[in-house]
Amino acid sequence: MSVTITGRPGQRIAVAVAGDITKTLRVPYDEVEERFLLAASDGSLIEGRLEAEEDRFDFRVVVDGAGISRVGHGELTLDWRVEWLTIATYDAGALPEGGPTPLPLFDLLIG
Repeated sequence: MSVTITGRPGQRIAVAVAGDITKTLRVPYDEVEERFLLAASDGSLIEGRLEAEEDRFDFRVVVDGAGISRVGHGELTLDWRVEWLTIATYDAGALPEGGPTPLPLFDLLIG
């Protein structure tokens, strides 16, 4: 089942599960830091940005989970079975430090 997350007026987001169930969540908004984080059970980590004056939302996938993530204008869709979703204030410590380090190339012994 897919989950669609859409920005709503009043510092809220709507989480719709395959169009059947919709739950509205309040965004933990900090005027200094306009960002927040969403984590899903498929391993996705999403950074959301709220411009409160305009009630405008933007989403960016920080870590790709098992499903396919599609970002649209003020909307994000996770095409995968999501068992849980959590929302939190932005914390840079929650983000991965960097990508995986590639393995070194080994010299082939010719002999």
